[in-house]
Amino acid sequence: MKVRAGEADRSWFRSERFIHTSDGWYFMTRENTQEGPYRSITEAENELAMYIRLTNQVDQFSNA
Repeated sequence: MKVRAGEADRSWFRSERFIHTSDGWYFMTRENTQEGPYRSITEAENELAMYIRLTNQVDQFSNA
């Protein structure tokens, strides 16, 4: 798996990022934050994709 700039290469394990509770759907980040609730798994997936894009843009900007 590709690591972020400045991080050591190491073994990674996959875990489920999405959690469903009575409040709705959440996703977990690498930074161990829980984001949500969202009304559907689709909404949570879309928000996760946006979160990843924004995080990558911030990383690219700070490394420029």
